[in-house]
Amino acid sequence: MVIRYPSFYDDGFVPERSGREAVEAAVTQALASAYDIDSSQITVTTLGSYVILSGMVRSPFERLRAEEIAGDIVGEDYVRSRLLHRMP
Repeated sequence: MVIRYPSFYDDGFVPERSGREAVEAAVTQALASAYDIDSSQITVTTLGSYVILSGMVRSPFERLRAEEIAGDIVGEDYVRSRLLHRMP
């Protein structure tokens, strides 16, 4: 099953919460719903139009996947990553 969250580029999408809170909640929920990454140590914040992902992930794949998920919601040009992956 694939869950697709509406992006800001979809027609008719109006978040119930305003601006920053809605974006942070949508990205956080999408990351938590992803079966292929552990998002328990990822923090989502916003700065102006940008979503900032920070924290730790287990691999470079998880970092890229988290960026992709956030990009699906706000647009890939508006995602900035400060995610670090642990070395084995």
